[in-house]
Amino acid sequence: MIDNAETAASTTISSPYAGLGESEKRVLHFAASMGLEFDWSVLKTATEMEEEPLAESLERLVHLGTLKELNWGDSYAFVRVVTLAQAYSEISSSRLRVIHKKIAEAYEKLYPDPTPKVIPEMGRQFYLGRVHEKSRLYNRYAAALAIRAFSPDVAIHYLERALEDIAALPGDHRVEEADVLKEIGDQYDAMGDDEKAEGFYTECLKKLPEEEKTLRALLLLSRAEAAHELNKLGLVRQYCEEAIKLFERVGHKKGLAIAHFILGRAGYTEGALMISKRETEAALRLFDPERDAREVARCYINLGNISTSVNDPKEIERGIQYFRKAIRILETIHDYRILAKTRNNLAVTIEDTQPREAMEELIEARACAERAKDERFLGWILFNTVEVHLMLGQEEEAIKCNNDARKILSKLNDLIGMQQVTMNDGILAQRRKAYEEAEKAYLDSFHRAEHLDYPVDMVEVLMHLTLMYEDWGKKAYALRVVSQIKDIGEDRFTPMKRPTYEALKKRLGV
Repeated sequence: MIDNAETAASTTISSPYAGLGESEKRVLHFAASMGLEFDWSVLKTATEMEEEPLAESLERLVHLGTLKELNWGDSYAFVRVVTLAQAYSEISSSRLRVIHKKIAEAYEKLYPDPTPKVIPEMGRQFYLGRVHEKSRLYNRYAAALAIRAFSPDVAIHYLERALEDIAALPGDHRVEEADVLKEIGDQYDAMGDDEKAEGFYTECLKKLPEEEKTLRALLLLSRAEAAHELNKLGLVRQYCEEAIKLFERVGHKKGLAIAHFILGRAGYTEGALMISKRETEAALRLFDPERDAREVARCYINLGNISTSVNDPKEIERGIQYFRKAIRILETIHDYRILAKTRNNLAVTIEDTQPREAMEELIEARACAERAKDERFLGWILFNTVEVHLMLGQEEEAIKCNNDARKILSKLNDLIGMQQVTMNDGILAQRRKAYEEAEKAYLDSFHRAEHLDYPVDMVEVLMHLTLMYEDWGKKAYALRVVSQIKDIGEDRFTPMKRPTYEALKKRLGV
């Protein structure tokens, strides 16, 4: 039910045109179409008014309390947002198209070489003016700027406008439409939404003419990346092998390098470390260190992951150095999304031996994930922070981090992340000596890892369960779980967790 007082108040708001002459009305039309703040020079060019009449109209609107002057008259702003909204709503659709077109053309006239600040506004004005050719151009420029600034959600907004414009243009624009669909998919991938990304890649493939081999191959690589995030490793190999054949036909060296890199990532996920290393090193040889800095950094990350997965102190140290090399490159190019993952990987590697340094890396990783707007990975960083907080005796902070991770990852339906959050529930309950609660959480986490077919996570959860039974004084139960670990494979432990497991076995007399 609408509040009567509110209704009465809303009906008393008079039209913004009350008492205005035709000149002031015209100025108000253009001002409302430009936004809350607007530039004098653009307004003058768009309205095609002489300086003195325009100045008089603006002075009248300022005197009435509709507008206020900024920057000594170089720009103006609406005093109240509601006035702007009401003025804009009273302009007819056909008149609005004309006004937005004139404003866009004014920007073009005043800024023949538009700046990054002006380009998005030019795209908006041409879009609202239904000038499809130029709207497409400037919105794609604006999207490129947003991508460079690691703002994928903003880039998607501009790309969706460009997609509408392409559809409205006469002729066959399937190649460009496919290219924009791929870019939108890439931005969803950048935000960690792999399923949406795959949806746009599939739509792109439908639009793409058969003869477009390079774009088709690049699309296959994007699909391979998304498939890897969804743990569909068979599809990763299929897409990469198809892409390699196409790249070899057109002689696309960088494309070949990316394909080998993705195969290296898939090999690592499968535990085939030698294959992963071979494919990653092949990619590193094909990339140009200067032009392909981001890809080179990703190769170092993969080599770091491989080296830190081997139970050899020298290899682990080599892996740490690979991570640090990647961080130096990524800091230079400001790639916050991958920087977050690299710092997280480094933190996980050193957390048992250097918990304070690990916490510093996780704090940096969290800031990078927030800056990159990667909500999913922010959740991952939060659950990785739990054990480090506990090592530092910060139990309340650990509980908060795990709860924050749960809110994010349950909302995203991230099964992998929720498996880790549930394991942390067990660790936190065990710390409080709430053994029955811990047992339930560990078993839940184990079944989640089993469902995902992640043996590395399965043995880690069982190790925590064994530690809990030892702490609880149930040695027979602990020995039974060790037998279960042996059945899955003791070689599944990461090098960081192996010392804890070996010490546990020694205490149990196994």
